[in-house]
Amino acid sequence: MRKLIIIYFLLFSQATYSQKFNYLPTSNGELIKHTYYSLSYIEKHEQPEWVAYYLSPDMLKKVYERKDSFKADPSVSTNSATYADYKSAPDFDAGHLLPCRQMQFDCTSMSETFFMSNMSPQRSSFNRHKWAYLEKLERNMAWRNNGLYVVTGPVLTRVSGTIGVSNKISIPEYYYKVFLRYDGTEKKAIAFILPNRKEGKPFEKYVVSVDSVESLTGIDFFPAFDDILEDKLEAYSDKSKWSFSNPNANFGYTSEVLKCTSADATIEVDNNADLININIASISDLQSLPGIGASKAQAIIDMRPFENIENILNVPGIGQATYTKIKGMITIK
Repeated sequence: MRKLIIIYFLLFSQATYSQKFNYLPTSNGELIKHTYYSLSYIEKHEQPEWVAYYLSPDMLKKVYERKDSFKADPSVSTNSATYADYKSAPDFDAGHLLPCRQMQFDCTSMSETFFMSNMSPQRSSFNRHKWAYLEKLERNMAWRNNGLYVVTGPVLTRVSGTIGVSNKISIPEYYYKVFLRYDGTEKKAIAFILPNRKEGKPFEKYVVSVDSVESLTGIDFFPAFDDILEDKLEAYSDKSKWSFSNPNANFGYTSEVLKCTSADATIEVDNNADLININIASISDLQSLPGIGASKAQAIIDMRPFENIENILNVPGIGQATYTKIKGMITIK
């Protein structure tokens, strides 16, 4: 009963706030809607140009323990990138755009953040430091401001190379976040642009106007505004109206964190869904692995079944270097 009450309250709160106006930006890709967020997927870059959502204070309560479940997004008509594409690039993380932590009030909402359509290739040194700190700052700003509209994403006009095996995912040089406080008493916005690398600058140094993000990305944020309000909010980010401190951790939630079960979530979790099963894969699927050509793929087929993944090192021509590249992309189950 306690769980049902919490979820009902959160759903009511979300519906009440997020339906005040249409907060979605213009879309240059395929518009995808999940339970608590929307995104515009750009097939050319195999990632979204933006992810948009509303974050209320009640959604910040960490009710459930994190449970990783990276998976392709079945809603993307052209098929999203896969976790195997990201695992092929050891210096990069599958960086969440809508953070998992922001959705830990509900198992289904948390599971949906692991759709690969919500990911972008972030350098590990950036994802685990500067980006993670900005996600924490987002939670605290949402808490202090009684809720925020958030639009975030990669700058796809500035990319450098690709990662991936079966899909080629563009590597953005920059990422952005736009926060909007919009209710009857106060309307304000602030934007950030961060380079996809580790830096030690304070966050105030990354603040830009919303107009600057629009110029860089080609996206029109908050087009539902009338022109006068849009000009006022987007022309300048007033840092004095926002707090950059991070005092909160549990946001008033003191109960024991629960574990998700299959009954809690409506999304099936399969961490092996995007891995290549070397015991049953076709020769073309095996050849899609880095360093595995036609002869090595046939040698794998000739030697299977394998009892464990390490046995692939017994295949002629496959050494430690190749194994290191592919071990995160393969399974035997």
